[in-house]
Amino acid sequence: MANPTRIGIIGTSFVSDWMCEAALMSDNCVISAVFSRDMERGRAYAEKQGIEHCFSDEELFFSSPELDAVYVASPNTAHYRHTMAALAHGKHVLCEKPLAINAAQAEKMIQFANEKGLILLEAIRPVHDPFLTALKENLHKVGRIRRATFEFCQYSSRYDRFLAGERPNVFESSLGNAALMDLAVYCLHTCVAVFGVPKAISAHASFLPNGTEASGTMLLDYGEQQTTISYSKVTSSVHPSIVQGEAGTLVFDTLNQPSYLRMLYRDGRTEELFTPVKNNMVHELNDLSHMIATSASTAAFDEQSLRVMRLLDEARRQIGIDFGAGEAL
Repeated sequence: MANPTRIGIIGTSFVSDWMCEAALMSDNCVISAVFSRDMERGRAYAEKQGIEHCFSDEELFFSSPELDAVYVASPNTAHYRHTMAALAHGKHVLCEKPLAINAAQAEKMIQFANEKGLILLEAIRPVHDPFLTALKENLHKVGRIRRATFEFCQYSSRYDRFLAGERPNVFESSLGNAALMDLAVYCLHTCVAVFGVPKAISAHASFLPNGTEASGTMLLDYGEQQTTISYSKVTSSVHPSIVQGEAGTLVFDTLNQPSYLRMLYRDGRTEELFTPVKNNMVHELNDLSHMIATSASTAAFDEQSLRVMRLLDEARRQIGIDFGAGEAL
């Protein structure tokens, strides 16, 4: 690999594991460093993943000459602080979804990246996956669209621990966690990318005893087309997502890692429209390294992220989700 993009990752969770795997599949990226507040944990993670450098001091990490970019996979409420610190030190950033806790933070992050001449991308998989292109290119086949349903219900691997009395981070609202931010964000990004910004939204949700939002439903008004989003961290989906038109229906599965896109025509014919890769996080990395190499404009990605953040703000207002100190700039 000639002059690869050297990436330092913040976080040692299974999401970081997926990113390390994706880097091995990428065109021009390597994971060169890891940051963990616990040096012992960080070193163990670095050894497991074959990462050369390990840091437990934020300043040393962000200023290190051993990395060109930072992958921010810290808790949601830390996205703003970690992204701004990385940009301030001249590092490009791939920030996990949601880009920020609110649109005001996202606007500041994007503005600062542009001022510094650096690339900032939200790591939202369907936006970078060729699946989205295939969905757009085949949308006409359904004819006049009448309704769409986007479903992402995924029983959290940590929910049993929560039920047993533990407090895993994914069910800690003070860290910016909510099913809306963790799962519905995939559905919203896909809706906005395919259909644009809805005329209005109506959002409703249920909460766990500790105040963390667990599941919800959103109705997006596109005039003659109504779109429903269903999401949950405490149940699992059994139905696919659909875009239903007068000539047929497009059917696909989990939006973080779609495994198929199928056209079901009204006359009974079917058509397979998409071939997935093993780990679609590779597409985020390839976009990042390409944009760094070519100094490409992030304007389209910026606008996409801001549109979704504004919808999340409105949904949170309607549902009543408050992240307290995490909202600060």
